[in-house]
Amino acid sequence: MTAPLKICAVLTAFNRRQKTLSTLRSFFNQGQGLELSAVLMDDGSTDGTAGAVQAEFHKVTVLKGNGSLYWNRGMAAAFKTACSSDVDYYLWLNDDTKLYPDALGMLLEDAASIGNLNGCIIIGSAKDPVTGLLSYGGVRSNSKWHAGSFIRIEPKAQVQPCDAMNGNVVLISASAAKTTGSIDERFSHSMGDYDYGLRAVGAGVTLVSGHGFHGQCPRNPWGSLWHESRTVRERYKRINTPKGLPMKEWAYFLKKHGGAAWPLAWLATYRRIIIG
Repeated sequence: MTAPLKICAVLTAFNRRQKTLSTLRSFFNQGQGLELSAVLMDDGSTDGTAGAVQAEFHKVTVLKGNGSLYWNRGMAAAFKTACSSDVDYYLWLNDDTKLYPDALGMLLEDAASIGNLNGCIIIGSAKDPVTGLLSYGGVRSNSKWHAGSFIRIEPKAQVQPCDAMNGNVVLISASAAKTTGSIDERFSHSMGDYDYGLRAVGAGVTLVSGHGFHGQCPRNPWGSLWHESRTVRERYKRINTPKGLPMKEWAYFLKKHGGAAWPLAWLATYRRIIIG
């Protein structure tokens, strides 16, 4: 008798109790023959997220943060804990993403088709529940000189190679996690998922966008990004917040992945402070 595959979901949450519960339900309601668990970083929620999760899900390890971790550092802490367990795969999962019932089956099917001793990462694609359009998934570089310029890849009936990914739905084999290592905690909120994908490819891990769509996740509303602010002062103020594009973190990312031309890419990004 074949032992069931063990999959540990990795999430971070802050004051989105109902969405977090819905996401976890969609994960634990996946197909038969799987041994599922999860690690959730509750980063200082005041809406009862941690208690509600612990009451409903006995296979979720809940970690407690103080509200200063944001997405990347919350995921880094949760992933580090998850990697201490003996599982076959890890699933990065945003706490506002609702998986389709066959999502894990589709991701595992793609993973089984890839033979790579360094492991594989299968990126799930999510639809916006209102527009039905691709919201998050695998990405491909669209510039030879700008290391931070990417376009999302529309899923097809077969896997497609990627350069990096959004971290909303990402299946990572145990060998890929070992090869790539931990999430870089130099990033506070964003860029850690892109960095992880780029590092994985550089380490010889197979990184692909899985076939088809795997769930729903809404895009951030217009005005939530720093460069969508109305005035130069607002854009400058928001850019250096954790959810903006902090100048030191962006310089670190570009220097790490962009080669000798990274200062030009850095300057090109921040011209949007002026022009919006």
